[in-house]
Amino acid sequence: MEKLNVAIADDNEKMVEVLSKIIDQDEELKLVGKAHNGEEICNIIKEKQPDVVVLDIIMPKVDGLSVMERFSHDENLKKVPSFIVVSAVGQERITEDAFDLGADYFMLKPFDNQVLLNRIKNLRRRSDRRIRENVRPSVVREEPGAYGTRNLETDVTNIIHEIGVPA
Repeated sequence: MEKLNVAIADDNEKMVEVLSKIIDQDEELKLVGKAHNGEEICNIIKEKQPDVVVLDIIMPKVDGLSVMERFSHDENLKKVPSFIVVSAVGQERITEDAFDLGADYFMLKPFDNQVLLNRIKNLRRRSDRRIRENVRPSVVREEPGAYGTRNLETDVTNIIHEIGVPA
């Protein structure tokens, strides 16, 4: 299986080193870039086209929300990365803005290293599903009884996991 390319951006040098070590130690992930401000991560995204960007909100030059906004509207970019926002700021309005701009997960510092790795790897599974769904024929026929077999508890649990709420 091909490694998942990951880039990180945080103005705190210690945090960048911690994130680097976490990613480097996992055999499924490859660190393709480290940035200490928003401008640097924008350049890394354009040049290296990572699959996932672990991004802080508050950074010099360009903040994390602006980085996501730039790439949500950039039609020249072949592949828009998935974003995992890792921030010390947990205000509801900022969290909503991050999700509106395309964040897949929002994690508050301090975070559990294994949870972060699981979130990154989960993005691969989600993108693999999207690719498979795009390959399906455009007309899908379902059995009439298929809707009655859904489980509300399972659906709610899946939604909670997708938005990044830990178990």
